[in-house]
Amino acid sequence: MSNEAGPPTSCDRGPLGATLPDTSGTRLVAAVVTALLLTAVSLPARRLGRDDARDSFPFSHYPMFSAKRKEHYWVTHLLGVRADGSVAPLHYSYLGTGGLNAVRRQVRRRVLSGDGQQIAERAAELLSVRDRGADRDVVRVHIVRGRYLVEPFMTGRAREVFTSKLDVRGSADVPGRAIQRVGHAGASFGTEAGR
Repeated sequence: MSNEAGPPTSCDRGPLGATLPDTSGTRLVAAVVTALLLTAVSLPARRLGRDDARDSFPFSHYPMFSAKRKEHYWVTHLLGVRADGSVAPLHYSYLGTGGLNAVRRQVRRRVLSGDGQQIAERAAELLSVRDRGADRDVVRVHIVRGRYLVEPFMTGRAREVFTSKLDVRGSADVPGRAIQRVGHAGASFGTEAGR
């Protein structure tokens, strides 16, 4: 065995952590800095609820975060009908390229202007040539305007609970896929669902 010293260890270097000595002076500095930071964060709270409140750190008055939301929300999207009759939403990339919000806005405008059938046919064509595992058994595509209840959706309730209305704006069969006429389980296309 050799008595040679190896590389220094953490025990050789002293305690890990703070580099300032723990004295009453450093504690006073830490207390003053903490008090200043807490004051800077809490002062804007006195403006909460006032009409002249400005958007600032750490409380936001920006409408995206502070506006009262409606009980429902309309969304234009694709639904796929599987060979067994079940219905599920399809990925937005069948509607167009780009980010979700950009595609969603463009599709909404086109559907409202009457292009729903054309969009459904194009989505069905794309579905037939793409090889996404989750969509291989989809035989029919619907472009719908759905009315969804926000509170049940946010609390994780079943789709049947938060879906209040589905209005079909276009439908197309997926080319090359066999269609079994079994109805549309779980969907009430174009009708109110009790709300």
